[in-house]
Amino acid sequence: MTTIDEQIKAMAERWPGFAIVDQGPSHVEWHGVLAPDKREHLVRVKHRIPMVLENITLHDAQPRVQILRPRLERHPDYDEGPIPHVYWSSDQSAEPYLCLFSPTLREWDISDLIADTTIHWTAQWLYFYEGWLVTKKWLGGGRHVTRESEEKRLEPAATPL
Repeated sequence: MTTIDEQIKAMAERWPGFAIVDQGPSHVEWHGVLAPDKREHLVRVKHRIPMVLENITLHDAQPRVQILRPRLERHPDYDEGPIPHVYWSSDQSAEPYLCLFSPTLREWDISDLIADTTIHWTAQWLYFYEGWLVTKKWLGGGRHVTRESEEKRLEPAATPL
């Protein structure tokens, strides 16, 4: 498992434009600007290491990424609308969390550095988001499913008698 201090050190080395805005022994939050297709986006990255590692899912431990500015545009009439590949949160409905990888495919692990994975994936997501605004089609690939369908997929298959 990668510690918060190791995450902070890697981010400072690889992404010095991302500033820490909140930090504690088991959590950190950065704000920084990404501009993969010229338009600048203020990005929030939150990461928390659960105090108890028993009975947690990767979904609980993964970094949380939001776009603070400009606000993501909603287009319910577009493919995969109103905004593709995001998770809506009841407490922050105006700023959904980006869906950057599939937890069930183990594309990210608690030992991975955010600086080597999450920030690059966020820049890619923004690039394809900007294309989606123009073309009305999500060309970034991937698959987005609900948490419930991810959990259902992980259930053991019934064995025929």
